Amino acid sequence: MTLFTRSITVLLLLSVLTACAAADNSCPVTEPAWLLAPDDPAVDNPPAYGYYFVNEDRSIWASAWWADAEEYQLSASEDGIKVGWFRPAGAELVITGQRLDDESPALQSHVPCCYPTQFQATGLYFPTEGCWEVTAKAGGSVLSFVVLIEP
Repeated sequence: MTLFTRSITVLLLLSVLTACAAADNSCPVTEPAWLLAPDDPAVDNPPAYGYYFVNEDRSIWASAWWADAEEYQLSASEDGIKVGWFRPAGAELVITGQRLDDESPALQSHVPCCYPTQFQATGLYFPTEGCWEVTAKAGGSVLSFVVLIEP
């Protein structure tokens, strides 16, 4: 094999590896922010710092508690994922989600009734692995973020 042929082979191999790496990183995961949670009488403990997805006007917050849990990955399961939210006090929280990288049934959410303060506990159920956009609406505001759900 000549030096030219080896060089072309290496370039082709690098091109294939780069394309594979790009495909693996094609999910535009939203980075959560490290923030002090809002003070809410429904939460027993004083406000603490944690990872959150927050909309522009800071009216809707979603806990991203898994962001610093190296041993934990978000996964599709019938157990779902518990997520705490802050939204305008007493406003109905509606959560939807769609898979961005393939066809899939829609995200299912469980939003219990009657939380009168800003805090709202929920359950999110991702039916399949993949790249998911989650959208929450409450009191005229919207928050959207993207997460990668593992098998």
